[in-house]
Amino acid sequence: MACAVTSLLGLAACGPGSTAGAASDPRAAGLAFAQCMRNNGLANYPDPDPNGRSGAGHEAFDPNDPKVKAATEKCRSLLPGGGQHKAPNPEAVKQLVAFAQCMRDNGVRDFPDPNADGSFPRSAEQGAHNDPSFQAASEKCRKNLPQHGGAG
Repeated sequence: MACAVTSLLGLAACGPGSTAGAASDPRAAGLAFAQCMRNNGLANYPDPDPNGRSGAGHEAFDPNDPKVKAATEKCRSLLPGGGQHKAPNPEAVKQLVAFAQCMRDNGVRDFPDPNADGSFPRSAEQGAHNDPSFQAASEKCRKNLPQHGGAG
């Protein structure tokens, strides 16, 4: 869901401990980014989930906090595409809207539609950790996600 934080170009901002294969392994890339964030003042920054995406605990870090902004800037090169989202194709956005509607239809009443850039609002990730029906709905609705073929 959340734009995965989850391919890295290098660990120049983080110093020693870089891994050459990180760019091809999303988990390694996410781990490198998390370590860089910890090396840059966010001691409790959590590791990604097994797929390399933001997992539980990331919602505690406010992207507007100056400390988070500073660490993110130092580690940005480790994010896929330097942390910049490519404009999604309209079909992918339609699939994400279908996913959001499916989530609402399956018990996650407040699940938001995606933003115009195809990302979901921060509230979607925060709510995911607080809603017991989220996981079940997500399993039912994942068929609507672009990477799973979409409903289109």
